[in-house]
Amino acid sequence: MIKKSGSLPIRVALYGMDPRSRKTMELYLKGPCRGIAVIVDEVEAEIDILDADFPTAGEVLKARAEKQVERPIILLSLERLKIENTHFLQKPVKAAELVDMLVKIRPKVATTKAHREHHAHSKPVATSHEPSPEKPAPSHKAVHTPEETPVKRRSAMQMNEGGYTGFLGTLNDIDFNDPEHLANAFFDPKRFFMGFVQSAYKVAKAEGKALQLQSMWKPLIIYPGRQQVWLDADEKHLRVMAGIEQNKTLNSYVSLVPFDVNTDKNPKDESKFQDMDAFLWKLTLWTSKGRLPNGLNINHPVFLKQWPNFTRLMITPDSMRISALLAQGPRTPMNVIEELGVRPEYVFAFIAACHAIGILDQSTRHTDELVVPEKPKVNKKPGFLGKILNKLRGG
Repeated sequence: MIKKSGSLPIRVALYGMDPRSRKTMELYLKGPCRGIAVIVDEVEAEIDILDADFPTAGEVLKARAEKQVERPIILLSLERLKIENTHFLQKPVKAAELVDMLVKIRPKVATTKAHREHHAHSKPVATSHEPSPEKPAPSHKAVHTPEETPVKRRSAMQMNEGGYTGFLGTLNDIDFNDPEHLANAFFDPKRFFMGFVQSAYKVAKAEGKALQLQSMWKPLIIYPGRQQVWLDADEKHLRVMAGIEQNKTLNSYVSLVPFDVNTDKNPKDESKFQDMDAFLWKLTLWTSKGRLPNGLNINHPVFLKQWPNFTRLMITPDSMRISALLAQGPRTPMNVIEELGVRPEYVFAFIAACHAIGILDQSTRHTDELVVPEKPKVNKKPGFLGKILNKLRGG
């Protein structure tokens, strides 16, 4: 739903947003929201939009209640909120949902001249810019309520799905809005062999020398200079080891010791060497089983630092599409699932593997959480590579 031709845009005031976030929202209203609203000063606004994740958001709500401001207020937050006399949209905000809400609540707004004059002579309750950071924490406690229905999950129709279900697992029957269910979508790397390998590699790189990871299993030698590992084990045994949760007893046998590459103990079997990133990538996939690692927030956007080197890495279903979407800009894991219509375990396993090798991170910029990026326009004219592919396909 977009603004009708000739109709006046809805006037909105922003609260709890820094200059960058305000600019992002301004462009979002003009672009993806098709000019449904414009940002104005508080005295001219019909609707208020407040970023409820801002530290002093509670003070803004309290001030509005004391001044008995009658304008509708829309709360934006990463977590589901239910606060009396407010409307809620979950971040990152989708254009269609924002437009629908603005149009839905606009008829309730008093737009007479007397109403505007009344607010013009009133002292502003809060600036349209960033509230003062010296104010105390929010006084309004948000009531978190789960979604009535779980997220709909569509299967990615690919011929190669069946072979991955065995080691990626499934996340069927998980309600991602239920905290108890959501815990099943995460794993703790520190309790698996993968976590030991990841930590050992960081130490080896920092010290710039070969190290040997010793445990109850086979020794793993890390060569940071050549970015390789040496392990005398086949894929089947490694996969089994990846899925075994380590208890405190097994952890006591884990150690990391220097390894002298100039001794006779240096491995001679070149077939046992593996690329470090490729090794850690597949180890993470087998450990993840389609879950996210602890430390990543499912409601916070993630982004790729660089494109995965798929010439060396194990390719999982929809990994190319997920990479392409994250290359456009930060997205929350749930947004990726919804946007591409793929199974959650494929998205989570890909994110876990990228995070393990250091090419993905959680977004910390406030603006990355605010709105969902507009979909890129499709170029209908095929490029040179596209023409070649069409030829190969018989087109």
